[in-house]
Amino acid sequence: MIVKRKTGTGPIKKITCFICIILTVMLITGCANRGGPTEEGGGFPSSCASADARETTEASENQMILSFINIGKGDAFLLKLPEDGYYLCDTGKAEDYPLISRLLRQKGVDSLKGIFLSHGHKDHTGSLEAVLADFPTECIYLSAADSVTYESIDVPALAAKYGARLVALSGGEALQLGAAKVQVWIPDKLYKKKDNNNSMVLRFCYGKTAFLMTGDMEKKAEARLLESGWEISADVLKLGHHGKTDSTGKEFLEKVKPRYGIITGSREESPESMNEEIAGRLKECGVQAFYSEGEQLATDFISDGTSVWTEKVEAAEQ
Repeated sequence: MIVKRKTGTGPIKKITCFICIILTVMLITGCANRGGPTEEGGGFPSSCASADARETTEASENQMILSFINIGKGDAFLLKLPEDGYYLCDTGKAEDYPLISRLLRQKGVDSLKGIFLSHGHKDHTGSLEAVLADFPTECIYLSAADSVTYESIDVPALAAKYGARLVALSGGEALQLGAAKVQVWIPDKLYKKKDNNNSMVLRFCYGKTAFLMTGDMEKKAEARLLESGWEISADVLKLGHHGKTDSTGKEFLEKVKPRYGIITGSREESPESMNEEIAGRLKECGVQAFYSEGEQLATDFISDGTSVWTEKVEAAEQ
């Protein structure tokens, strides 16, 4: 981690040496019990602050945290799963990579356990190669059924190039990742025209809480999902297709019963995402809406397994 003076006082000399040894041991022990630099400041905390830091770290390790990265029209989420590690849910557009990378670095992420891709459109996969190049990734998860939306990106080739394992998921699968469970739903029909409906839907469950990620799913796939009887209740809903009116039907929203709704769109880049119809529906159902608006780098949705709350993530000075 970090000239002798002759006297005739032998016993005193021994006592003095003994005291020096004790003080040295105490000093070393004190240093060993200190934590590293705090997030807010660059210095070392006091022993009390060190205990607080340990408690914060332990609490964070027992939390599921979804970071909604503020990239405008595009999907990119950092997900921390308890007792496991970090994942991305989609990777936004190519031009979004600086913001994605900035959040990951600010969170102390230098590698990923996996990347989940809802489908292959460029506003969901655009930064995939850049992420793989800078953040060693164990696995890339995608739909085994979607042979339509990945025409403009060769995910298997990228996985091979950067040493990531490609995992094709089927509908009805469930993955146990640390203390969280991931349920997978994939439509039983391949949509060639309305290909947003091929989006892989993921429900991340931790304790009594859940986050539902729907990619660009539109109302046709929503109807099939409702018919399937699949459990879709969630505390946090990532609205399909950037919150446009061709998604998030009333019946679907009432079935999910979310407390928070995430819309990956902004007034500047996708004004259709800010429509009154969906905003009114969310309000009617008591859902607090979050858009890709504001100056924050991201918004964190945090679960301790019992309850969910939000925190803004401001960009740290570079």
